Amino acid sequence: MTKRAKKKYLPRRKQPTDAAHSAFHVLQGREQDIALIDHLIDRIDQGGSTLVISGEPGIGKSALLEVAKHRASARDVSVLSMTGVLAEVHLPFAALEQALRPMMKRAVGLVPRQRSALLAAFGMHDDMGAPDIFLVALATLSLLTESATRKPILLVADDAQWLDEATYDVLAFISRRLSSDPVVLLVAMRDGFNRSFGDASTLWLRLSGLDDADAERLLDAQAPGLSTDLRGRFLKEASGNPLALLELPRGGRSAGAQDSTWLPLTKRLERAFSARLSDLPATARTLLFVAAENDGTSLHETLSAGEAVLGERVGVNDLAPATAVKLIEIDETEVRFRHPLVRSAMHQAADLATRQMIHAALAATVSDQLDRHLWHRAAATIGPDDELAGEYDRMAARALRRGAVAMAIEVLEKAARLSSTARGKSDRLLRAAELAADLGQPELLKRLLRQADVDETDHLALARIGWCREIGQPPMVNDPAKIPTLVRLAAQANAAGAKDLASNLLWRAAQRCWWSNADGGIRESILAAAKSLELSETDPRLIAISAYAEPLQLGGDVFSKLQRLSGANGGDPAVARILGSTANVIGAFDLGVSFLAGSAAALRDQGRLSDLARVLFAQAWAEMEVGDWKGAMSEAEESVRFAEETGTTLWIAAATIVKAKLAGMMGNLEQSQAYAAEAERLILAVGASFLLAMLQIARGISAIGAGRHWEAYEHLLRLFTPADPAFNSGLQFFGLADFIEAAFFSGHADAAHGVIAEMERVSAPVPVPWVETMLYYGKALLAAPADAEQFFLQGLGPAAKNWPFLRGRLLLAYGGWLRRQRRSADARAPLREARDIFDALGASPWSDRAREELRASGETSRRRTEYAWEMLTPQELRIAQLAVEGLSNKEIGTRLYLSHRTVGYHLHRVFSKTGITSRSGLRPILADTTHPAS
Repeated sequence: MTKRAKKKYLPRRKQPTDAAHSAFHVLQGREQDIALIDHLIDRIDQGGSTLVISGEPGIGKSALLEVAKHRASARDVSVLSMTGVLAEVHLPFAALEQALRPMMKRAVGLVPRQRSALLAAFGMHDDMGAPDIFLVALATLSLLTESATRKPILLVADDAQWLDEATYDVLAFISRRLSSDPVVLLVAMRDGFNRSFGDASTLWLRLSGLDDADAERLLDAQAPGLSTDLRGRFLKEASGNPLALLELPRGGRSAGAQDSTWLPLTKRLERAFSARLSDLPATARTLLFVAAENDGTSLHETLSAGEAVLGERVGVNDLAPATAVKLIEIDETEVRFRHPLVRSAMHQAADLATRQMIHAALAATVSDQLDRHLWHRAAATIGPDDELAGEYDRMAARALRRGAVAMAIEVLEKAARLSSTARGKSDRLLRAAELAADLGQPELLKRLLRQADVDETDHLALARIGWCREIGQPPMVNDPAKIPTLVRLAAQANAAGAKDLASNLLWRAAQRCWWSNADGGIRESILAAAKSLELSETDPRLIAISAYAEPLQLGGDVFSKLQRLSGANGGDPAVARILGSTANVIGAFDLGVSFLAGSAAALRDQGRLSDLARVLFAQAWAEMEVGDWKGAMSEAEESVRFAEETGTTLWIAAATIVKAKLAGMMGNLEQSQAYAAEAERLILAVGASFLLAMLQIARGISAIGAGRHWEAYEHLLRLFTPADPAFNSGLQFFGLADFIEAAFFSGHADAAHGVIAEMERVSAPVPVPWVETMLYYGKALLAAPADAEQFFLQGLGPAAKNWPFLRGRLLLAYGGWLRRQRRSADARAPLREARDIFDALGASPWSDRAREELRASGETSRRRTEYAWEMLTPQELRIAQLAVEGLSNKEIGTRLYLSHRTVGYHLHRVFSKTGITSRSGLRPILADTTHPAS
């Protein structure tokens, strides 16, 4: 069948460059593809973009990139390039360093932490801990966008499927942040490479083969005079692939052309390349084999190692035959294969013994480059070598200091294979597995654990395996059956002297109690095991274990400890996150906000975006409860952004629930329902039933806001129904006030009485202030007229000021009760205060009710004042607030992981929406964004 004429052929560095070929390639086809690239480059000053070019090997991806670089240079656009090479994939940040090398002098202008991270990644700096990949990515973004203010930049990444993982992650990060900067990113990768890249704005171009007419013209130009049979065969086998049309005829006129065995096109091309070896001198063949095994392109290294293998002097002239048959290209200092398939063919053509000799020679040649030296030594080694394994341990440590966790895992796995003892092998594999678990790579984790041959009597190793498997799973899965195993593993770890591991295992067990519905016996076993560890009473994990195991029963004691620790976490983001999450679990959101804000600030500074997404969700929920709804929405939006960045669906769902609840409380029922539906879809995909409970709370308050108490009751009842997937005993009290109100106004007062009685019993003798305030609210709603006022007044005590929305609801209910008791004059003060609280929060349904009650009490109420900042998106508001604090665009970009040009774009939108013309006009506009608790 004739193919649709779509993709044609262009020159590429890997193809012949003589004049006849070049003229044909340049002048023919791909007009649409070139026009797209021209468009991206021509509009580069208006904003950047990312284009991913994909296709099978030899289809013309690199040729298109070469044209793009030529066009960019002609338009005075700086060109930065990197190329993935399979032999170099083990070198972290190697390709990134290759691209950024021309502008590294400007790294001095980066903020210190970014500069240190980038230099550490490139092995030029060793005075900081392991830099997080996202901090390196932010430094790269800053360096590119700052340089682009002087001259636009085209960044080209060829053969991206073979980029080292660290470089690939950095490219993926910056690709999502170029919309406002004069930077165009072009990425070429083979079909079948299934790692994600970019976002919804990323452009994709898949190159297909030539149509029949263009294929015939190319073949006739490159191989004139073919017989009809051979010509037909080459056209059929090439299937429109330009590289195949060039290369198959070169080896196909021999007897080998009659081989009728079917092979995939890639294998046929490799065979075509390797067929040329037989006509080359032995010296040239050996040097090609050396170049194929080398993880660099240095001509000097290839010749030096070749001399060691051959035992004779060689020079660049010895490679001339390989150049003549178009297998390699040589410039003054480098030797490159014309196509990655040539390197692959050379690797397969060399036998194992030859490859080992070559790696030994390369190891000696690059002895001054320690990691490369060790890599080649290992490739030349058969069998165990404990001395080399120890060197690999140190290489893994160096990789971790550079933030290259994936490389450290690979190095430890190689060290395990070099180990002479079972214990040494299992220990290295377990260390690699622990890193894989932290990295969130479950399939890699399973493979590493399968290789670890652990003695059943080695209880510590078994506990480590259990911990790896536990943290390698998605959290918050409802499976109480796993908890006893964690408690048993903790006992084994403690017996082996690994108290830190035992503490982590028990904390995870307690978390599983809160995520699921473990019975009282299991909870008691966790608390007893934690007590046996004899940890300090102020140990954050011990406090957290108590909170997660029994949030209501032990909440009062935990609250007292958190109060004493407030502000004393020493800046450790891990400790602050534990304490902040613990505060949230018991309902001490006022304490949680400060802990979590401190943790978020440190994680932001360190570039740990995956952890930051989780903390921002928790911070958003806490801010929502203490009345900072604008901050909560901003935190939730950012949590979603970073969770999408790091591929953590769980936190996308969690933060979306916060957005659903906020939208519902603000009276935007349609938006709330849309967020809730999206969150539910994500929750069901990851199986986190714990989040279903939080989702029902969001739906419940949204329905109350819409005046649908019967609907709210149905949503919230699910938390208290054991057979329901949303049932969660540890989270029920989060919806306590909402459930009581919904039950009372929908005719289910008995159910409300039962829940209050149970909550009082479990939280006795001293519930945390938030729970106590909700209990007073519920009792006031349900009480007989003679008893209600005392509960209202108790609920409106000093603690209620920490919970503006709850206090506003108490005031509204109290004012309404006073009016119904014919005390209209007394009702007006609490109703006015309720109205003002709801106005400040933006809780329009409750504002409207407060005004209705005021009218019924005989007082006309003014309309709510609309503020200019309410027109801003959460991100625009956050940027405006940081600008008011005096941060520059560059500093704001560093804080939010955006380019300074993107920050400027958002500020321009803020100015346009609010009618101001400069930063000085921001402060008056934002003066009313403070939340009611402040």
